[in-house]
Amino acid sequence: MHHPILICGCPGSGTSLLAKMLRHCGVFLGADAGPINDRKFHESASFRDANNRILSSTIDFPHSPKGFVQFRKHNDRMSANLDTILRSMDVEAIQQQFWGAENRNQPWGWKDPRNSATALVWKSLFPDLRILMLERKWRKSVAAERANSPAGEWFRKQSSADIRHLYQNPVGTDRADIIRVDFDRLIASGDELNATLKALGLDHHRVENFQGFSAKVGLEFSSQWVRANRV
Repeated sequence: MHHPILICGCPGSGTSLLAKMLRHCGVFLGADAGPINDRKFHESASFRDANNRILSSTIDFPHSPKGFVQFRKHNDRMSANLDTILRSMDVEAIQQQFWGAENRNQPWGWKDPRNSATALVWKSLFPDLRILMLERKWRKSVAAERANSPAGEWFRKQSSADIRHLYQNPVGTDRADIIRVDFDRLIASGDELNATLKALGLDHHRVENFQGFSAKVGLEFSSQWVRANRV
């Protein structure tokens, strides 16, 4: 079985777009992740529900942590009660729903911005886990965009640099564990996506025609927007 891929990032940073792009490149994100051409979240229901339970057990808030103190409290409680949390996880049941009748011998992973808050649990359960972190520079233009979810809307308009740092640096992980993906470069050309695929050992899935690929995944941007927002 391939090593699993954990897709993380702040809510509203573009993790759903990254997940959709990876699905079109052959990464299986769950029989319970909705249609591949959906414009929404691309989240496995089984792993999403597991994240709900983890956060409910630490801070009684099964959503994306929205405050620095709340996030730190979660991290402290998760670390202190890790063994109890791990014993409560029915990994086989989660994976059974995730895979359904699909062949398990294919690249796979799951997307949820809250993976940034629960990465310690998943790394403990899957030691060979590869963590994919989408990073996006916060600007006024980003805050003005319409988000897919209330959490994304909140983070685009009100999040602080401190809490974004917590999302982008999950507790219990080393820098070497994390493959970082730059959102601005991801949407500008195929170079960032292909570099990500190569880092995941999926170079044979590289995208040669980025314009055609962009149309396939519904990537909507203009060259003028990219130039205005390029790092």
